[in-house]
Amino acid sequence: MKTAKYIIIGAMMTVISAPVMAQDATSAVEQATQIIKSQAADKDKQVTAVFKTVKKDAKAVAGIGRAYLDAKDYDNADKYADLAIKANKNCAAGYVLKGDICVMKDDGGAASSWFEQANYFEPSDPEGYRRYAQINSKSDPEGSIAKLEKLRSIDPSYPVDLIAAEIQSKAGNADAALEYYSKVSLDKMENYQLADYASTLFLKNKYDESLKVSSFGNNKFPRYGSLNRLSLFNNVNLEKYEDAIKFGERLFNASDDVKYTALDYINYGTALQKLKKNDEAIATFEKVVNNRSFEMSQRTAVYKNLSDIYKSMSDYTKALEYYEKYVKGQTQMTANIKNGYALLYRAMALEESATPEQKQEAVAKADNIFAEIAKEFPAFEQSVTAQRAKLAFILDPEDKAGAAKQHYDKLIEIINGLDSKDASDTKQLKEALSYNIVYFVKVNEDIAKAKEYAAKLLEIDPENAMAKQVSELQ
Repeated sequence: MKTAKYIIIGAMMTVISAPVMAQDATSAVEQATQIIKSQAADKDKQVTAVFKTVKKDAKAVAGIGRAYLDAKDYDNADKYADLAIKANKNCAAGYVLKGDICVMKDDGGAASSWFEQANYFEPSDPEGYRRYAQINSKSDPEGSIAKLEKLRSIDPSYPVDLIAAEIQSKAGNADAALEYYSKVSLDKMENYQLADYASTLFLKNKYDESLKVSSFGNNKFPRYGSLNRLSLFNNVNLEKYEDAIKFGERLFNASDDVKYTALDYINYGTALQKLKKNDEAIATFEKVVNNRSFEMSQRTAVYKNLSDIYKSMSDYTKALEYYEKYVKGQTQMTANIKNGYALLYRAMALEESATPEQKQEAVAKADNIFAEIAKEFPAFEQSVTAQRAKLAFILDPEDKAGAAKQHYDKLIEIINGLDSKDASDTKQLKEALSYNIVYFVKVNEDIAKAKEYAAKLLEIDPENAMAKQVSELQ
C-alpha cells in the first residue's frame, strides 16, 4: 500500500482540504516542523515545548505528528497522533494521521480501519473518505467509489470525480477511469492527473484524444516530462513527425526530473528516421542498443531500425551488420524475419553502383533465403516463389536464359491448387501465364505452347490483348 502515487495524491489533495487552524496553531506546527528538520540533539524536547502551547488543539497536534511522519520518525508520529485523538476524539485529524502511518508501514488493513474511524468520529471531514478510497482502490475499487459518493453527498464541491478517476485507473479499470476523467475540466487537474488521463487514452489507442489532453498539459506544465513524453508518443502514432520531434526535444532538453526510457529514444528516433534525419536517428537509436539497462527485446528491435536506415543510405555492410544482430536477438525465427534478410540482399542487387559480380552474389543469397522460407514455412511458399521469379530479371532484364520459368511454373501450380482465389492470387496467376507466353514466343520459339498459355490467360482475362494476339498466331 505504500506507493509513491498514493503519497503524491495525498500531498496534492491536502492543498484542497487542509484543516483550517488558528494562526497561533499554524505557527506552532511550522515551528515544530523546522525543529524536526534541524535534527538538533534536543529536538524532541524542543518540540514538546511547542506542543504544550497547542496541546488542546487536535489539528495542531496532528500537524506536529505529520511533521514527524514526513521525517519518517514513525514512533513520534504515532505518539502525537494518539495525543491528537486524546485532545479531541471527534476530530478526524488524529485518526487520519494514524492511518497514514500505517500506509507508510505497508499495513493497508490497519490504515483502512483508522480511516473508517475518522469518518465515524467526524463525518463532515473529507480526509477519511478520500484516504479510505485511495488505500482500497486496488482491493475494492467499487467500495472505494461508494465511499467517495458518500463524500459527495457531504461536500458537493469536493473533487470526487477526479479522485474516482485516479482510483479506477490505479485498479486497471481504464474505461471507468476515462468516464470519470471526462467529467472533470482539464484546468482542474494537476500535472500527474493530466498525464494519467492522457496515458489511459493512449493505452486505449485513442491517440487524437490523448494528444488533446497532453497538449493542454504541455501548455500548463511545459517542463513536466510525462506530458512531453505522451505528446511525443501520440504524435509518432499519428504520423505527425515534425511535432513529435518538437516534443522529443522538449522531453530530452526541457523537462524536469525525468528518467529516460528506451521507448523515449525509440519514438524520438522513429520520428527522425521518418523525416530522413538519418545521422540524428542513428545517434538516438544507438543510445538504446548501447544501454545495458534497457530490456534486450527493446535493444534488439532497434537493430532493425538501424538496419533500415543504413539500407536507405545504401550502406549495405552496416545494414547487414545490424540486421544480423536483430536476427540473433530473436527468440524464434519467423518467415517475416528471414524475408527481411532476402529483401536486403535483393536491394543490394538492385543498387546501381553494384558490380555484376556483387549483383550475382546478392541475387544468389536472396534466392537461397527465399528457398529456405518456402521449405520451412509452407504457408509462405506462394509469396516467396513469386519473389524468386522476379530475381531473375535483376541479372537478365529480358530473362533470355529463362531463369524465372521454373518459379513461374511452380507459382501456377500452387495457385491452381488453391481451394479459392482472391484478387492477389489472380493477379499473380496472370503474371505467371503472361511470362510463359512471352517465354515460348521469344525464348523457346514454341508457338503452340505459347497458344496453350494464351488460352489459359484468356479464361481469367478475356480482354487481355497479348493473349488474344498470340492465340491468333499461325
